Amino acid sequence: MNVRFIKIALLHLVICTISISYGFLDWVFYRQVFFGHPDICFMSLHGGLDAPLQYRIGVWILACAMHTWLHSSIWLSLTLIDAFSLWLSLWCLIGLLRVNPLYAHLQPNTRLLSGLGMFFLVEYYLIWGHWYQYPSTIPSLLFVCINLVILTHCTMQHRLWTSLALISISCIQGLIRADVAVILHTGFFMGACLPWTKKIPVSRIWLGTTSALAALVAGCVQLYLMLVRFPAAKYGAEGVFQVVANLHPMQWMTALLALAPFWLLLWLLAKRIYRPDSVTAMLLIASLLYMLVWYMAGQLEEVRIFLPFAIVLLPATALALSEMLVNPPNDSSIIR
Repeated sequence: MNVRFIKIALLHLVICTISISYGFLDWVFYRQVFFGHPDICFMSLHGGLDAPLQYRIGVWILACAMHTWLHSSIWLSLTLIDAFSLWLSLWCLIGLLRVNPLYAHLQPNTRLLSGLGMFFLVEYYLIWGHWYQYPSTIPSLLFVCINLVILTHCTMQHRLWTSLALISISCIQGLIRADVAVILHTGFFMGACLPWTKKIPVSRIWLGTTSALAALVAGCVQLYLMLVRFPAAKYGAEGVFQVVANLHPMQWMTALLALAPFWLLLWLLAKRIYRPDSVTAMLLIASLLYMLVWYMAGQLEEVRIFLPFAIVLLPATALALSEMLVNPPNDSSIIR
């Protein structure tokens, strides 16, 4: 009992430490950026910013409400939102780690190694998260985490409520970063349609229908922001498409370095050392789709764009890597 209590206490300590340390860096960054911009709330909610930042008002609605009603500084409000979102995301990652089918077959020491490895890789990614930091990054991470948790715990008796939950949070995400919601549920929809995604924990028809509606809702929210609420918002001199700019070595070399755990997971898949479960497979489909969108419409050196997908894949990466290090696969064994 004492050992179990110590493990739980250490887990709480690690998650709180990571969240608070990230929040402290947030506070320093946001204070430097917004200290001399008292009109940032008005511009974010009523117009005055360039697209696509103008369309990401979800976090600003909450932050500006905290600033108005709680009289907290705008940088403190943004910090608290990020720290809480990261704290909740880490608990979701722990849950995803433990429900992964591979986790049940591991030895206790290997399970501990996978947990420590996941937190280490999370810290690695979070370091890059403060390069071109934006308030939408960590809340978008929380959105992806919650979707995966809901999907893995969905039961036949609660399909209607699960559908409503997925569609509702997708609507909210449309105000934060609609592209994350659209691509994530497009990946789920494709996973429901593709025959090689086996053992999906829910009905394929139910998942395909729910994902299509969730993606449609997020897309409609984006269209509302573009065409109705902020029709005057324009993209800057760089334009929408960044394909040519991303050919610069600085761009793709940064992505290669920053996303090393993601490339490692793809390598394990390509070598057939690791076979993902159905939920991880659908997330991988969505992440590859988002990678393509990121290459076309975002700068590759802004790796924080891809972090909501990359971080949620870390439980699978840590489990596969831990098992491979402890029990190196031979010609007849494959990590499942």
